[in-house]
Amino acid sequence: MTKPFVFDPAMHKPGNHTSLFQLPGVKPRVGGVLSVAAAVSIWVLPLHGLAPEGKKALAITLFTVIWWIFKIVPPAYSTLIMLMGYILLGVATPQEVFAIWTTPLMWLIIGSFLMATAVTKSGLAERVATFFTIRFAGSYLGLIILTYVLGFVLSFLIPHPFPRALLMMSLMRAVIQKSGVNATDAASLGFSVFVATTATSTILLTGDSTLNIATIGFSGLSVGWLDWAKYMAVPGILASVLMMLLYIVIFPQTGPVDIDRTSLILNQDKQGGMTRKEIITLVWVSMALVLWMTDALHGIDPAWIALLAAVGLSLPKVGGVLDENDLMSGINWPILLFVVGAMAIGTVGRTTGLAQWLAGNLLPAKTPQNPYAFAALVGGVTIVIHMVLGSALACMSIMAPPMVHYAVSAGWSPLFPSLLVYTAVAIHYIFPFQHVTILLGQGDTGGYGSRQVLKYGIPLTLVTLVVLIPIEVTWWMMLGLL
Repeated sequence: MTKPFVFDPAMHKPGNHTSLFQLPGVKPRVGGVLSVAAAVSIWVLPLHGLAPEGKKALAITLFTVIWWIFKIVPPAYSTLIMLMGYILLGVATPQEVFAIWTTPLMWLIIGSFLMATAVTKSGLAERVATFFTIRFAGSYLGLIILTYVLGFVLSFLIPHPFPRALLMMSLMRAVIQKSGVNATDAASLGFSVFVATTATSTILLTGDSTLNIATIGFSGLSVGWLDWAKYMAVPGILASVLMMLLYIVIFPQTGPVDIDRTSLILNQDKQGGMTRKEIITLVWVSMALVLWMTDALHGIDPAWIALLAAVGLSLPKVGGVLDENDLMSGINWPILLFVVGAMAIGTVGRTTGLAQWLAGNLLPAKTPQNPYAFAALVGGVTIVIHMVLGSALACMSIMAPPMVHYAVSAGWSPLFPSLLVYTAVAIHYIFPFQHVTILLGQGDTGGYGSRQVLKYGIPLTLVTLVVLIPIEVTWWMMLGLL
């Protein structure tokens, strides 16, 4: 039997790739000077209408965001500096700063990481991926379509985009090596894996156990698995189709592609029948999916379902897939700390009045009453800010709180601006550093570079606006959200 693919977060960190804005030796010093200058300026400038706690919060947050952008230290450590700054300078209490640990959101992320580890570790994910690869890998176009179909299917089993993308890329790499494609098509096929992952991650709540769940946190509402599917499945599917069509136009086939399906079938045969661990994993994941889909009936939060599934996968006799080492290797702790920081920005922004002040000073005084105009405003501003900040989660943590306050003051549901901000950062990018999944595949991992990302990212801006304004707004109006 072939050795199952296992996702190791330690081996696939965005920081291991070269960013467009990396300036070796100079970059940390420039970032350090800018961060101090920005924080001091905020501290001493008379910002009318903003309370002292709000000024401190703005100074600390801007200081940290600059550290994130310039990667002066790993983002998790910058986040810790920010959290300590909030507490030690009296901006917020520890209970407010670390409030997310007492909510189901954080535990859903942890449970999702462990479930993803079990699915990849057991070999179940590779078996499912191989099954679909054989059926779609008949041509260049078929391989492009495969990345979207497989990305969606695996999102039911693996609640995080990183291991999904890397698993798909390992299979795509094997197909590329045996099909005799030229370098241009090989790069296009590799890039398609990571583009498709960003698109299909928006369809299900567990499509991205970090970004999607953080979106719910920013809204302040209780949104279940089916609720997310109700609001985002149709826009997510349409976004995936539009992004795929754009991709086929931008990256047409340039040379012959000779797919060796016989080799793929032989590899499937080598896997043999389903192993005990694969069957056990499938049973536990299936039970979790059923409970997620029926949460409106039993009232059990998706987080506790994910944790119960993770514990079940570790039990003797009925589990045995996860062990104690997976608690360290299977959970991406730097990302968890980053989520804590992002949520803390939102909490501190609300408690200090910073979110209200930003909304009042950066946005038009009169909130657009037309939902299409409101979506254009929120989406446009978020895209611009995202281009500067780079990090999707950092952009959401800055933009979501004031946008939610801005929308609520006009009578909109807080879920409306939260999902708009989410969409603007989840499917849009122009450079690799602006989306962590795209950055993950840049270089040797996916075989593509900044040139391909830029070529696709510029027209992707139009697709993003189409998804944000006519598609999402119309769909949510039909559902009664607006």
